Amino acid sequence: MPTNQRRRNRCGPRRWLALILAVTCARAAASETEAPDHPPAVLLRRVADAVLRDFPEPPPFDWGEGVLLAGMMHAHRATGDARYLDFVRRFADHWAARGIGPALAEKGYCGHWGPAWALWLLYEHTREERHARLAAEVIDFMLQQAERTRDGGLSHFNGKPQLWVDTLAMVCPVLAHGSRLRQRPAWQVEAVRQFDRFTARLRDPATGLYVHLWDEASGQKTTALWARGNGWVVLSLVELIRNTTLGTEADRRLRAALGQLLAELVKRQDANSGLWHTVLDAPDTPLETSASAMFLYGLVHGWRWQLEGAPSETVLRQTWEGLARQVNPEGRVVGVSAGTIPGDKARYAARPLGTYTWGTGAFLLAAAAMAEIHRDNAPGAAQ
Repeated sequence: MPTNQRRRNRCGPRRWLALILAVTCARAAASETEAPDHPPAVLLRRVADAVLRDFPEPPPFDWGEGVLLAGMMHAHRATGDARYLDFVRRFADHWAARGIGPALAEKGYCGHWGPAWALWLLYEHTREERHARLAAEVIDFMLQQAERTRDGGLSHFNGKPQLWVDTLAMVCPVLAHGSRLRQRPAWQVEAVRQFDRFTARLRDPATGLYVHLWDEASGQKTTALWARGNGWVVLSLVELIRNTTLGTEADRRLRAALGQLLAELVKRQDANSGLWHTVLDAPDTPLETSASAMFLYGLVHGWRWQLEGAPSETVLRQTWEGLARQVNPEGRVVGVSAGTIPGDKARYAARPLGTYTWGTGAFLLAAAAMAEIHRDNAPGAAQ
């Protein structure tokens, strides 16, 4: 596959690390309102510790919490802090005892599938069967009871066959990780099939970016390029690739799709903030943290995998600096748009901004990925 090897040779990992450290040292003398003064590992812990304080009890079995829990598992992997693992374990044990059947049956809503991603990550670490059984229960509902469009796409909820781009992130990570961990190749095939069906309906051919919704009954779809929707696609592609056999036809196709999408997104990055606007081609809409964090998560993997269209180290640095400014002194991630139903540009722009679980989880994913780059490229690290 084509790579960006020449670009990386001009500014290799160690040179980039030195640049990051130099910037960090320079920022340390500046005020906190001017720029972040902490490397990724420090902010990762600050945000994850805030999650522990803010959620003393297991959170709901829902989509935003699913992203949050996956982020906490990545924080555990990056730091080795057992408290983050225990947070996810308490959630899983709580819901294993309580049961998730009623939640899954509620309108057949895909939002209740998302936490199974974190359950698979937990099972990969603990190998405790009750965690795998809970995740597999979600997959069984998804494959056996969820409503579909005529061509097999999984609907956002029962009663109205529609494809929402959000649904991809509730489906692909769950099926892909489950397939690898349980040796169920059919689940991975289904995950890729869902990605292809959603892409056929929601990908804008003019830009290569994604819109929010396609309605089967009317054949109509939304037209605004909603940033977080494209973040869900980036997240889905990364998790699909991480669980696909390297070098297969599916792997090559997914990597090409991610590289192309990242290249289009970089074109629309706000140069001043390092973030992206709520509507990607509308600079008069607010900057949005959760989408920007998901983009950085994809950009880091694109860089590490040397994908065609992968970003330069400068893009990674600028994006990280922008995200770091979105963490307040209490460790909460701000600038995240509220839950969003499909609509036009005005609807997306009007959503309130605040701190929400999906934004915190997306930040943890991005920060963990950045922290791992720093760790792997630190002086003395194994090469």
